[in-house]
Amino acid sequence: MAEKKISLADTIHDEILDMVIRLSSDQEDVVLTEGSLVEKFGVSKAPVREALVKLCSEGVLKSVPRYGYIIVRLNERDARDIAQFRLILELSALKEAFPHIRAADLKPLRCHLDESKKNRDTDVWTVWEDNEEFHCLLASLAGNRFLVKSLRESMAIQKRVYAQIHWQSRHSMEYIFNPAPHEDIFQALKDGDLNKTLRLLHDDILHGKASPSDPIGF
Repeated sequence: MAEKKISLADTIHDEILDMVIRLSSDQEDVVLTEGSLVEKFGVSKAPVREALVKLCSEGVLKSVPRYGYIIVRLNERDARDIAQFRLILELSALKEAFPHIRAADLKPLRCHLDESKKNRDTDVWTVWEDNEEFHCLLASLAGNRFLVKSLRESMAIQKRVYAQIHWQSRHSMEYIFNPAPHEDIFQALKDGDLNKTLRLLHDDILHGKASPSDPIGF
């Protein structure tokens, strides 16, 4: 089956979503307008409008007549709910995949962990993307593309929560980047210890955070 072609509207949607995430750490509300986005991307109104409609339907933006589009702010409950959703999704995926995992299946995870070590001194979003990729690679062992798609979407929401609620309090990469939990998960998986892997993954999702009051998880 041929892969679905990505439309211009889809590309613009992803670009605006990335922009929203990066703007979410601003304390003041940011207003996006159709005209400014048309000018920024150098395209006609149609794909921009289609992207904005989709972002509104996803709860990322809210349209304000005769004003523009504002970023929908998320809260602590959203943070808890999305972490809980990830917990259900990822632990179920691991249980499903575990009986079928072979040594060769772990090579992409090992390569990713080794590559991630090079990003210790890069920007916070690169670190986040490395974290997201680790969890998606782990979930992909279940062989269910819809599951991985759901995980990516949930982590995109969590990334917005991180930007809106927690970014202002994060000042150093050491504060954010800790490769040990992922290494521990990989080793437990390699050792064939399902219970330990589940426990470590559970803790990483719910407690891989800067402080006990921080519900975001990694």
